[in-house]
Amino acid sequence: MNNDQTPSYMTRRRLGTLAFFVVLIFLLYQMALLVTPFASALLWAAVLTLALQPLYKHLVHALKGRAGLAAIIMTLATALLVVGPAIALLAMLAAQAADLYQWASGLVQSGQLANAWSRFSNPLLEKILGVPFLADLDVKGVLIKGLGDVSSGMASQLGTVLKNTLILAVDLLIMLISLFFFFRDGAGYYRSMMELLPFATGHKQAIAGKFRDTFNAVINGVFLIALLQGLMTGIGFALFRAPFPVVWGFVAAVLALLPLGGAALVWLPGALYLYLTGTTTAGVLLALWGVVFVTLPDNFLKPLIIGRKAKIPSFFLFLGILGGLQVYGVLGILFGPLVVTLLSALGRIYREEYAEKQD
Repeated sequence: MNNDQTPSYMTRRRLGTLAFFVVLIFLLYQMALLVTPFASALLWAAVLTLALQPLYKHLVHALKGRAGLAAIIMTLATALLVVGPAIALLAMLAAQAADLYQWASGLVQSGQLANAWSRFSNPLLEKILGVPFLADLDVKGVLIKGLGDVSSGMASQLGTVLKNTLILAVDLLIMLISLFFFFRDGAGYYRSMMELLPFATGHKQAIAGKFRDTFNAVINGVFLIALLQGLMTGIGFALFRAPFPVVWGFVAAVLALLPLGGAALVWLPGALYLYLTGTTTAGVLLALWGVVFVTLPDNFLKPLIIGRKAKIPSFFLFLGILGGLQVYGVLGILFGPLVVTLLSALGRIYREEYAEKQD
């Protein structure tokens, strides 16, 4: 009789387990549909919360444990000191990108390109263009085409963002509301997620540590340093009267993410432009500014911060950043290295739990 009941019991148990996971997957899919329209706002709120978490903890301690009040203060401060300036900078960037596009297209259509190019003619430029590699290359055409592509692309993308002001306002509102709850209840969300992971406690702590170290390293060693380089490049362009300082500061911040060239791909041509157009002193000063205030900090700060915390090989960090930018956009700067790091942590867990035990 027991032999007849055991298969029936196991069947009901398996059917119950299967039904549970089917319902779970269905509900997760429905939840994903609900969250997807606000994914960008939620992700930005999560990134800001993690970046500002140490400051929030100090504020909670100063307010004697009143987490709700601290979350309100941090949310308002973030809106005033981070979101507000970012929107103002975005508007300035869109305006200058449109001006740059009009300037470049007008230069080509009006036939003034030849005159402008002739002003650059001097022995130094002729010697540079006489290099065998550049001799057969239409440098003028490449520069103008690249300038037009950059300016038109930025103008169209930023113009689209600014035109969708209602969508942008809704996303900002959702981000600020989420920011408050992430500050106040984020620790509870974190504990609940960690309890759901099907790993041993030590492995959970290792994954959490990897995530935290990589996040801090990427935010401090990549993102903030790139923003600093872009800011210093823009300030240098403004100080020495180079055109479109906001646009080129933004481009420098993006190029600073590259392991080779970086922001020097912006300030060096800017200095050369000033030198060749007759403002020799300004060109030299901009070059010195770029070396001292833009490139040098990157060379000794980034390896120090990233190498000490995240311990990601430079090649995989490079692939993670570029691949993340391609897949996730700006947030890929953070998510790309995180994916690489977490995959490395899971590989180590598999090696310890399965491969070594089988050996």
